[in-house]
Amino acid sequence: MLTIIAGEDATSSREYQYQLKKSYAQKGFYTENIPIDQIEQIAKDDAPAENLFGQSTVYFVDSLSKKYKGRQKTAFKEAVISITKNSKICLVDWENGKSAYELSGLKKIATEFREFKPKKNIFELLESCYPGNLENFLSCIEIVSKSQEPTFIYAMLCKHVRKLIFASEDALDAKTQPWQRQKLYIQAGHWNKNNLMKFYEGLAKIDTAVKTSSTPYDLKSSLELLVCYYLK
Repeated sequence: MLTIIAGEDATSSREYQYQLKKSYAQKGFYTENIPIDQIEQIAKDDAPAENLFGQSTVYFVDSLSKKYKGRQKTAFKEAVISITKNSKICLVDWENGKSAYELSGLKKIATEFREFKPKKNIFELLESCYPGNLENFLSCIEIVSKSQEPTFIYAMLCKHVRKLIFASEDALDAKTQPWQRQKLYIQAGHWNKNNLMKFYEGLAKIDTAVKTSSTPYDLKSSLELLVCYYLK
């Protein structure tokens, strides 16, 4: 059996994984974190793994998608597929920030697929990120930060600004949906290309400053200061 926990709201998906692991332990299962390199060996086991106390094992792994990709058949892919068909083996995979669209191959074979999508407000926040819209952006970030971690807001904003840069260069991924492509083109059109790049560089500097404690501001305050300069 294969359970996949995914979605762009990585904070919520990670919390769900933690609670699931806790639930299995309370039910008497032994939980074990394993690297993806052990998948093929686990798939060969005919009986459920047990620890020294006779507890059945539930395996937890991160990012099967790193090796489960492409159209070519591989021993790793065959191992994952065999696990999904084996009721004696329980494997839980957490995918960091990946959407169902990005994991279509794994979703097709999963016994259970749980996707944690960002709340609508985060999309409103991202779409409000353009010059001349400072007041609206600050209002949105105040609302979103009440339900989402600053690290999640920051990660989503970085990802979105990268897409805007690609849109400004007419270099969006061919897989981008037409409706999304149009929205990105329109939003990128509000930006001066040079300022858009400098804004992205500013986001990168915030990450470094916060991680090295070289700024007196927290992540949310740093973001607000940055946008006050570029979105005014």
